[in-house]
Amino acid sequence: MEKLSIGKMANICNVSIQTLRYYDKIDLIKPAIRDTENGYRYYDINQVFRINIIKYLQHTGSSLKEIKQILTLDSEHLVEFWNQQELEIENKIQNLQRTKELIRGQQLQFQQLNEIQKFSQGVVYQRVIPKELIIQIKPITKITPLNHPDAEVSRLENILLQNKTMANLQYGFSYPLKEYNDLTEIEYDSIFTRVFSSKIDEAEELLTHMLSGQYLCISFFWDRTKYLSYYQKLFSAFLHKFGTIPTEVYEVSIVDEYHYENEQNFLTELRVKIPKNYH
Repeated sequence: MEKLSIGKMANICNVSIQTLRYYDKIDLIKPAIRDTENGYRYYDINQVFRINIIKYLQHTGSSLKEIKQILTLDSEHLVEFWNQQELEIENKIQNLQRTKELIRGQQLQFQQLNEIQKFSQGVVYQRVIPKELIIQIKPITKITPLNHPDAEVSRLENILLQNKTMANLQYGFSYPLKEYNDLTEIEYDSIFTRVFSSKIDEAEELLTHMLSGQYLCISFFWDRTKYLSYYQKLFSAFLHKFGTIPTEVYEVSIVDEYHYENEQNFLTELRVKIPKNYH
């Protein structure tokens, strides 16, 4: 048997001396010989492979406690163990992908916020809106701009949570484009939020798209006292340019900062899609 000092063993295995001492302490791998007079540790060259196994298992994400258990398993149980590890890794990958989608959603949201803020508030403008995947539900109670739609928004959030994702802190409502003289006359016929994954198995029928194209818009920081006047300005501009065309108004609100204090932190955009033949 080739007797290796702890220093030489550490060098061969590309680990620290402290690591080998710790492995010894927790009974993961003990020296082949320990000098009873001076306490020096000596290893057998055959133990290099065991240390390589430990390093390999650590790279798979196994803890030292788990590794101690793994090293006792026979081949049949090792197959079961690695099958389970693969499933756990797949779940982690899916969770990380969902997290990445949420992060990407916030990046796109603030890009959109910056684009809207280029236009003067309370002034009608035209801009291109890309195709957006949304999840859309119909309210079960009457909601107008005068109401707090928290209960209905919670329904939407619960659907997303059941499908292992979340709303994107950007909520929208739609209602018919027509003449309104009071906010009580505006009744939302849908609630929606943008999503970044089509893997919503239990609510696939609720997925649809905000169509891409040119939109006539007006934006303002949320204010119920001014909402109707802003809407009427947008309605008049659309009526003047395109006439009475049955279509929808989309009200989309984006929070501009995370230290939320009141509703006026929301930048709201009212948008109406311009018919293709007018582009």
